Amino acid sequence: MTSANEQSGVRDFEVAIPDGFRLETGGRLEQTHIRARLQGRTGAPVVVVAGGVSSGRDAADWWPQVVHIGGPIDLERLQVLGFDFVPEGASTPPTLTTGDQARLLALALDAAGVECVSYVGASYGGMVGLAFAERFPERLERLLVISAAHRAHPMATAWRGIQRRILAFAREVGRPADGIALARELAMTTYRTPAEFAQRFGGDAPAEAGGAYPVCDYLIARGQAYPERMSEARWVALSDSMDRHRVRPEAVVAPTTLLAFDSDRLVPLADMQELAARLPALTDLVVRPSLYGHDAFLKEDDAVASVLRRFFAEGAQPSLAAIPASQEPAVSQPIHPCTAAARSGVDRDPAFGSVMPPLHLSSNYSFAGFDQKRRYDYTRSGNPTRDLLGETLAELEGGAGAVVVATGMAAVDLALSDLEPGDLLLAPHDCYGGTHRLLCARQRKGHFRVEFVDQTDPAAFEAALAQRPKLVLVESPSNPLMRLVDIAEVCRRAKAAGAKVAVDNTFLSPALQQPIRLGADLVIHSTTKYINGHSDVVGGAVVAADPEDVQRLTWWANCLGVTGSPFDAYLTLRGVRTLFARVERQQVTAQKLAEALAVHPAVRAVHYPGLPGHPGHEIAKRQQSGFGAMLSFELNGGVAEVRQLVESVNVFTLAESLGGVESLIAHPATMTHAAMDPDARRRAGIGDSLLRLSVGLEHEDDLVRDLIGALDALVTEANALSSAA
Repeated sequence: MTSANEQSGVRDFEVAIPDGFRLETGGRLEQTHIRARLQGRTGAPVVVVAGGVSSGRDAADWWPQVVHIGGPIDLERLQVLGFDFVPEGASTPPTLTTGDQARLLALALDAAGVECVSYVGASYGGMVGLAFAERFPERLERLLVISAAHRAHPMATAWRGIQRRILAFAREVGRPADGIALARELAMTTYRTPAEFAQRFGGDAPAEAGGAYPVCDYLIARGQAYPERMSEARWVALSDSMDRHRVRPEAVVAPTTLLAFDSDRLVPLADMQELAARLPALTDLVVRPSLYGHDAFLKEDDAVASVLRRFFAEGAQPSLAAIPASQEPAVSQPIHPCTAAARSGVDRDPAFGSVMPPLHLSSNYSFAGFDQKRRYDYTRSGNPTRDLLGETLAELEGGAGAVVVATGMAAVDLALSDLEPGDLLLAPHDCYGGTHRLLCARQRKGHFRVEFVDQTDPAAFEAALAQRPKLVLVESPSNPLMRLVDIAEVCRRAKAAGAKVAVDNTFLSPALQQPIRLGADLVIHSTTKYINGHSDVVGGAVVAADPEDVQRLTWWANCLGVTGSPFDAYLTLRGVRTLFARVERQQVTAQKLAEALAVHPAVRAVHYPGLPGHPGHEIAKRQQSGFGAMLSFELNGGVAEVRQLVESVNVFTLAESLGGVESLIAHPATMTHAAMDPDARRRAGIGDSLLRLSVGLEHEDDLVRDLIGALDALVTEANALSSAA
C-alpha cells in the first residue's frame, strides 16, 4: 500500500510481502512488509539506488552528494527508488540472500507499477543489483556496480565472522549495544586504508601515560553512534547475507558498468576484474585510485560523478509501465553441466542478438580516450572469443577462472609458473612423455627440483610429501597406463604438507571428472583432445580454484606470450557444445572394446578403469561420472607383433593425440613417450608391447571387428609358427 507521505516528488510505500514467501535459505516470511521510497520528478524514468548495509530507502539522505536536484543522479530528470534491506514485522530479522533481496525489490517495483529500471548499487547494494540482474534480466535496462563483486571475498567473510563473534559474546554478557559498537569499530578499520589513517591521525603517541590515541577516539565515537542506526539482529542478518552472496556473472546480460577503487580491501580489485572478464555485456570497468578503501564511493565525489554521468548518457533511458504484482518470482536453479556446455556462448551478443557468439579476430582495440583503456587493448592480453572459452571451462570445472593458452604443454608449463629455484615438484612417475621431458629440462636449468613418484603407492607418496613439496602434479587416469589416484585424498595429504595440487584432466574432461570439486587448486587441459574433440585445433587451458591464482596465471600467460588464438578458441567452443554427447557415446564403445580385449589370447593385460579387476575401479566409481574412452593393453609378444597389429587395423588410425571423433592407436614407447629414456619408461611400466587406444565415434561393431580381427591374425600366425617348429 502507499502511505500518507505522498508530498510533492516523494512517495513512500509499505509493500506487504505475500505470506509464505519462500527464502532461498529454506525459510518463509509471514506477516511482513518492506518499506520503499520513490522520489524525483513524477513520470520520469526510474533508477534504483542502493548502498551499504547502513543505507536505507532515502538515497538523498545517505548519498546527498550524488542524489539531489542537478546532481549526478538528478531528481529533476529521474525518479529514484530506494528500499530498506530488512523486512519489518518479523520478531527476528530473517536470514536473507542477495537473491531474496532482489525478489523483494521486484515486489516493490510491482507495487509502484514500474516494469523496467536502471540500477545503481554500491557495496551491499551492488551485490543486490547483480542478484537482481541475474534473476530479472527483463526488468533491468542497465546496471552500475560500485565496489561489489559476484561473491564475497574470503578475507571479508573472515572479518565479518569476527564481528559476529564479538556480537555473540556481548549478547552473552548482557551488553548487546557494546557489541554492535565494537563490531562497527572493527568494520571501520576494514573500510578505510592504512594510508588514510596515517595521513589523518599520524603516529605520535599520547603525551601522557594512558592518554587516548586520536585514531582510537575516532573509532570509539563511530562505534558508539552506530547502535542508534542499526540493531544487533538487523546487522547480523545483513552480515550473513553478504557472506552468502553468489551470482553467476554469465547470467548478467544487462549492459553493466563497474567502478572499482584500487585500495578496497573488502572487495579487492582482482575480484572486480574477474567479474568484468566474465560479464557478457560489460560496458566498462573503471578503476580509480583512492585513500578511502571500501568507503571511496562515499568520499570520491568527482570519480563517482564522472562515471554516473557517463552511465546515464549511454543508451536510452528506462521506461515505466504497469505490470501485475501478484506473481512471486521463481528462485533460479543451477543448470546441469551438460546444458552449460551445450549452450556455451549462446545468446551472448547484446549488440546484434547473434545466437552463436561472433568470432573476434582483431589484434588490437581502441582506447576510449586518453588514459581510458577499454576492457580489451591487445589480443595477447585479452580477447572476447578466448575469454568466452575460458569462462566456459571455468564453469564446467567449478573454478574461479581459466587461462586459455596455445597448447597443452603451454598449459602444463604455465601451471608451474609459481615454482622458484629450490622448490620441489612431485610428479607421477608414469606421466605423459611430453610432461616428463619438460620437467626434466626445467630441472636441468635449475628452475625447480622434480621427484617422480608412484602416487598409487601410499608409502612412497607419503615419503615424498615429507620433503615439503610446493606443488604436486597429478594425472588421473595416467597416460598411458590408466592408473588412478584418489584425488580428494591426495589433495588432503598434499595440503597438509603445505603443497598445492594441479591435476591434468585431459583424459576425462569436465564431462566425467571435476578435480577442483575434489580439492585441487589447478586443473590442466590439452583442449586439443576431448574438449575440442575434432582433431583440428591445438590448444590448452589452466583452470584455477582461487581468483588470485587466476590473476597470477593470466599475468604470466600474457608476459610469456602463450595465450591461444581467437580462431582456435572459436573452434574449441564449437567442440565444447558436443562434449557430453561425444564422451557418453565413446565410453560405451570403449567398455565393449576393453571387455573383448580382456578375454583375447593375444592380450596379456588390459588397462581400463571400467573393468572390475582394474586396481582403480572403485576409485573411478567414486570420483568420476564415467570410465572414459581411453584404454591401453599389452600384447603377448614384442615389437614385431606390435608392428603387425598396427599395420593390420583399418578403422583405427596409427597416430598420436586422442579425444577426437576418429579412433586412434598409438605405440607409446616409440610415439608419445619416446622422449623418456628407456630406464624411466621401464620404471613407469611402459613396455614395448604396450598399445594405447583413443576410442572415437565409429560404430562399435566396426571397431571391435577391426581390432579383434587383427589380434586373431596374430594368434593364427603364432600357432602356425609353433606348429612348424
